[in-house]
Order: sequence, then structure tokens, then C-alpha cells
Amino acid sequence: MTTSMLASGKANVYGGLKKLTVSQCGRVYSNSTTPPPPPPTANGKHAARADDAAKQRELVMNVLTANATKRDAKQYLARFEQSARTRAYLGPSNAAPKDDSHGSRHRNRQTEDHNGVNLGGLYTPARAIANTPQFTVQNAFREQQVQEPQQELHVALACLKAPEAIDDFTLDGLARTISQLVKLDMAMILVLDINPSNVQAEDHAEQLADTKTMRRVLAQQADRLCDAIDRHNPEGARSVPNALETYEDHWEQGIDTMELQVAMPNLIMDPLSRGMVPIVSPLAYNTSGQLVEVAAADIMAALTKYLTGKEKPVDPDAAHNYGDVSLDRIVVLDAVGGIPSKHRGHGAHVFINLDQEYDLVESELAEYAEEARQDETNSRGPAFYDQHRDNLELVRRCLHILPSSSSGLIVSPHEAASSSAATDAAPSPLGATGTRRQKNPLIHNLLTNKPVISSSLPAARLAPKEHDSDEGPLTEASTVLRKGMPLSVIPSVGRTRGWQKPSVGRTPLQLEKDPRVDLPRLVHLIENSFRRKLNVKHYLQRVNSHVAGIIVAGQYEGGAILTWEMPPGVNDPQRLVPYLDKFAVLQSSQGSSGVADIVFQAMVRSCFPNGVCWRSRTDNPVNKWYFERAAGSWQIPDSNWTMFWTGEGVIENEQKWNDYVAVCSSIQASWAPDGKKDD
Repeated sequence: MTTSMLASGKANVYGGLKKLTVSQCGRVYSNSTTPPPPPPTANGKHAARADDAAKQRELVMNVLTANATKRDAKQYLARFEQSARTRAYLGPSNAAPKDDSHGSRHRNRQTEDHNGVNLGGLYTPARAIANTPQFTVQNAFREQQVQEPQQELHVALACLKAPEAIDDFTLDGLARTISQLVKLDMAMILVLDINPSNVQAEDHAEQLADTKTMRRVLAQQADRLCDAIDRHNPEGARSVPNALETYEDHWEQGIDTMELQVAMPNLIMDPLSRGMVPIVSPLAYNTSGQLVEVAAADIMAALTKYLTGKEKPVDPDAAHNYGDVSLDRIVVLDAVGGIPSKHRGHGAHVFINLDQEYDLVESELAEYAEEARQDETNSRGPAFYDQHRDNLELVRRCLHILPSSSSGLIVSPHEAASSSAATDAAPSPLGATGTRRQKNPLIHNLLTNKPVISSSLPAARLAPKEHDSDEGPLTEASTVLRKGMPLSVIPSVGRTRGWQKPSVGRTPLQLEKDPRVDLPRLVHLIENSFRRKLNVKHYLQRVNSHVAGIIVAGQYEGGAILTWEMPPGVNDPQRLVPYLDKFAVLQSSQGSSGVADIVFQAMVRSCFPNGVCWRSRTDNPVNKWYFERAAGSWQIPDSNWTMFWTGEGVIENEQKWNDYVAVCSSIQASWAPDGKKDD
């Protein structure tokens, strides 16, 4: 697979790179005219890297503007708990060994007889035997105990597209954000994607015309990024052009394909473990020892496989123990921004549950591309949407390898470079104006694992940004993607039509008899979420023949039961009220997993697109979440209930309003007696 000459050459390259200092990291193959960094100070670090008060203040403000909840903070800090607890249990690892005073006293007493008379060396054992070291199991176990474990290394793998088209100011802001992520315990690997087919690379097509100029641009951009990161990250960055190799993979059908593999992981992992930022160029050695260009998407997939342990390096001697590595984020930095959508108030999908929505989003982008292909006046050609499809597939390909806890983020470099600096008179996503702090999507996602804007917020509450053209969707918003979970809607429903009112006033769905419903797991979900026992018999008697349908996320990690309720004293099927009877998420899935958003979106966009109502205790802490997503709310007089609703025309239609209030006031609770208030 790899020739001995190639292995020898790589070993020499690796040996040379290990001797490089931080100040030399950006000079691996530089043809750039960028001036060198400031000379090192007496302590060996660049003066420009000093963490002054302004940078520290900016980092603090970026953290504060993320608005992380208490649950978000706990989940973020949980990554440090294991190592801290282990150190507290084992104590300091560099504790000095205690003197074996007991052993020395025992050896001294051997020179005396039982009468206390010193007999010299007459009855003492031979010196060689006395001085022989004695090893015991207890001592070996004690030595093993005091070894301090390595802390888990959390990594974000990012693909930076068309760096040659990014201006110096934006690149400096991006480098500042990357350095802040490193300080927040998120190591970063940057993969460069310099491709003539990139939309933003049109002005640089001549520079990328042939292989020779392409190599020169790669070297220049790698140096440029190293210089920018050096100014903000104390450990700097390192250009890595030669850690990968291609090899032939023989399929059973006899077709040969070229696969990519991490051949020299030390070139990436050594600097990464020291806080440096490895910058990987889209180059790899082939089986002939030549350095060839490869697709950045293939590099992202190969690095994902290696970091998750699903693919071992070619040379086993090149593998070192870097402790546990957790690949938490897949990031695509592309000027085209998040995945566009004409059906969202902010012009983009802010959250995509890939298991549920991938095919739908992919077909939506294909539709946009076809429209742009047929409309010559469209300022955005089909290549614009094809690039979005490539980004979507890249993240999906990587997340497919990772556990469900990992997530992806597609964001423009301009958005990623945004800081916490106050923006005067900037319109907020909710339509307000004034001076506000701008959230950095990368830092916000690190701390909360959520999008900057919740995906379940109603589109009417999101003010669309001004744009030069209204022909296509806006793409300023970033997109968070998760491997997600399957979503089951029983019975199935069309995307826009929703569940329809039963003409006879009764529905055939019965929760305890329908084979599509796992009633024990559904009951467990409700009881776990509400932290109280359900009177199952009473509940089934109340909802049977009224169930419009249920929504189940994953393996009953979240769900909703929706019903058609007849107002008291009314016998008209046309006046049935769509009612959210139960909305539940397992305690282990609450927070950043996005289960609640997935279920709520399915309810208001697919099942009941024309509106639904529900009630909640006035002092329920979840009401803040409901207030943000409901079209309106009203505290029912002489009760402890607050009514919420979605859809339009509820207040204007007096009959609908009265029916909503009557239903929310008359529903009987079905909890087992426990002394708690009804939910």
C-alpha cells in the first residue's frame, strides 16, 4: 500500500516538523509576502499573543451573550467532572514517596538479639540479601493509583471554504473566534477547501487554473491562516500538508476506487493536544509517493473516522496515546451561509433533524436550483444551491459516523467572525431595534449545542433581514444539524393539509389497541417527564374516541398526544377544538438535544398547521418556552390555568375564542392522587 521510500520520506518530514517552534509553524511551504510575526520576547512567546484585558473582556461577553441556561451550563461543565473527581479521589500525582522508616527500624533491630545485646554481624543475614528490594502487590497498586488520568480532548472539525476570497478583517475575526473556542476547551482542526467550483472563488479562477498555481495558493492561504491565528492563540497554528495518503480499494464488483486515510496522525494530533490549530491542506500522497489534490469532503470523512477510532493509521508505530478524544462538532465555514428555505421567516433552516428532514431539504434545494436554472434573471445561479447541497451532504456524511450527541454547524465566516461588540440600531431576530450584543454562533453552539434562533419559534415573530434581492431565500442565518432521531406521526399526515376534523365527531384511534402505539413506553414517557404517576385507566377512558393522533420522537424520547375536544354543551363536529393534551420529553433528553423543538415543529407545521390550543399551570416554569412559541396566551379567570394557542384569527373569531376557553377550562386531569397540582 505504501512504498518504503514514501514511508521514509514521511518519517523525515515528520521528524523535521517536530523540531519546528511555534513561530515557525506557518512557514512549512510559504511563498507569502506577509511580514513575519513580532520577534519572541524573553519568555519565548510573541508579544502580540499576550492576553490583554480587551481580549479577555470580549471572551467573557461572548460567553454571556450566549444566554446559556442552567441546564446548558451543567451539560457543558460535565465534560470536566470526571477528571476533577478522579484527581480529588487519587490526590496529587507528584506526591513524594514516604520514607520507609518502619523497614529501616526493622533492619536495625535485626542486629540485636531478644535480650537487647548488640551481637554485631554474627547473626545478621548477608548484606546482599538484606539490601535486596522487596516488591509487594500493595506497593504496585499504590503506584498505579497515583497516576493522574488524561483529560478527554474535545475536538471540532471544521472545513473552511474558499479562504482566498475572505478579506483580512474577516479572517482576523475568524481567527479570534477560533482562539476563544480553544480557550473554552474546544480544540479545532481546520481543513482548507480551495476549489475553482466554489461560488465565491469566481474572482480567483485564474489563480486556480492549474496544479502549480493551486499549490502556491494553498501554501499562501495556509500561511495566512497561521499568521492570523498566531495573533490570538498563544499556542499558534501549524500547517499540515502531508498527513494523508490515498490507496486503492478493491470492490467485489472489480471496480477500483481511491480511498483516503490518515497515514501520519502525529502531524495532526501532536499540535492539537498542545492547544495548536492544525491546518490541513487538501493534499495527500498517492501510492507512488506523489502529493496530489483531494476533495476536502473526503478529508473531513477520513479525519472523522480516525478521530472516532473507526479507522486505524497505516503505520501502527505512528499511533500515539493521546487519551480519549471526543469529536463533538462538524463545522462548515462557507460564505453562502446556512441552508436556505423560502418557508422560514429568517430565510434559512436554523435546525435540521437529518433522520427526519434530509430528503425533504435535499429535494427543496434541488427545486431551488432548477428554478434558478430556468430563470436567467435570477442573481443566484444553480451553482449556489448545488453548493448548499454539497455542504448538507458533507455534514450528513460525517455525522453518520459520529454518535447522536454530536452536531454540525454550517455558518458563513462573516457570522463566525462576529464578536460581542455592541451593534447600534441593529434589528434583532424578533423585530426589535436598538443597541444589542451580537451573538457569535460558534461560541453559542459550543455552550448550548443549540442554534442561535430556536427552530420552533413561529415565523411571524422573526423579522426577515433586508436583502439585495427577493428572488431567493436569505442565507444569513446559520444552520445546526443533528444526526437526530426518527419521527413517527400516527396517523400519517400530509405536510400542509394536517389532521382533519372527524365528520362524525369521533376518531378510530385507541391508544391501548393500536399496534403502532407502545402504550407502556408512552406511559413511562409521560410519567418521567411530568414526574408523577398517571391514572392510566381514567386517562384512556377520557381520550379514547377523541385522539387526533400522537407524535413520537426517537424511541419514545419525546412525544405529544393531540385530541379533538368538543366544547361543553355543544354537539357539532365542525366546532371540534384541536387540543394538545400531553407534551412530554424524557428528563435525560431535555435541553440541548432538540427533542422538544422537533416534536413542536411537527405539531404546528404538519399536524395542526391551522392552529392548536393547550393549557398549563400559571406557575409552570415551562411557560416561558410556551410564551415564545405561542401566537397568544390568556390567563383563564378564577383558575390556575394559562391558555396558549397557535394560528391566526383566534381572538377575532368570538365563537372560536369561546370554544377554546371552554375546552381549556373543562378538561379533567388524569393523575394518580399525590397531592400535587394538576398539569
